[in-house]
Amino acid sequence: MNILTHASKGPGRPRDEEVRKRILNSAAQLLEDLCFEDITVDAIAEASGAGKATIYRWWPNKAAVLIEAFRERIAQELPFPDSGDFRNDIRQLLQNFTEIIYKGRRGKVFRAFISGAQADPEIAKAFREIWIRPRRAEAKKLFERLIAEGIADAGLDPDLAVELVFSPLYYRLLTGWGEITPEYLDQLVDTALKGYLARK
Repeated sequence: MNILTHASKGPGRPRDEEVRKRILNSAAQLLEDLCFEDITVDAIAEASGAGKATIYRWWPNKAAVLIEAFRERIAQELPFPDSGDFRNDIRQLLQNFTEIIYKGRRGKVFRAFISGAQADPEIAKAFREIWIRPRRAEAKKLFERLIAEGIADAGLDPDLAVELVFSPLYYRLLTGWGEITPEYLDQLVDTALKGYLARK
């Protein structure tokens, strides 16, 4: 079963959507208060006032609920940039991501997802399908638009472009090698631009 399809399919009635949002909001709040490992489906059910059966109707496991709740909260607070300025949009995209993975409680939650995914196939699948796939698709749209407008090189592979700019941030997060500073992001963007821009 595809986790993303299962978790994101639209409920059939408005009341269902209200319950689903309440579950996600409660799960997001629990992530603010507790460690990922300490949260249970029972706790999510109690906090949201929904039954466990309802939760399992939309999500296959705890990880899927929590990762979707995290993604929805992030999407509201850090939307993808779309100013039309190539450099600024990429720079803001990376700055937004840095805000997610390095700052405060949110960064700890994100690192817990990655850490859990290394040992637990269910967490790995949920993280890939619910976080990586949709966030990657949104970032890819930016590069596809830039190619269509003739700003980026027509031969640029949007998937590769996404990986080239995000991989250094994941590398520093996972290895602890070096900080992600404004200067580092500027250098990363300017280096990427040399390969992305259309040849004149």
